[in-house]
Amino acid sequence: MITEKAKRNVAVYLKELVKHANVGNGGNSSNPSAESLDVPILGNTDITTVNSESNESTIDFKATFSGSQLQGNTIREFGLFGIFPQEGQEDEMVNVSGAAYNTDTEMFARVNFEGIGPFSSSDQIEFILIMEVEWW
Repeated sequence: MITEKAKRNVAVYLKELVKHANVGNGGNSSNPSAESLDVPILGNTDITTVNSESNESTIDFKATFSGSQLQGNTIREFGLFGIFPQEGQEDEMVNVSGAAYNTDTEMFARVNFEGIGPFSSSDQIEFILIMEVEWW
């Protein structure tokens, strides 16, 4: 069983590293090995998320998109992205001496759903993905 402190540490780690979101037109089923949205509306320009803590092991990732960003589009997917250490760099990341490590922007989560839209320039849409760190 994972300890409460470990759950807290994983939640804080993700809260700090998952910082961007995007939406897309793709709507097929989510594939755990996917590395990007199917058809990102904002291209390679993600928006910044506002992350908060619901409790010790639950993080709320919130992203708000304006209608002017989405005008004329129908959204079918939402994705969260983070800046994570490259594979094999994890030990440098936790090195308290301040050693630098290389990072990659990677998709953390993708949710597909029935299409919503199209949007006008005065619209606004907010997505909130709630993640709870648990262990069974």
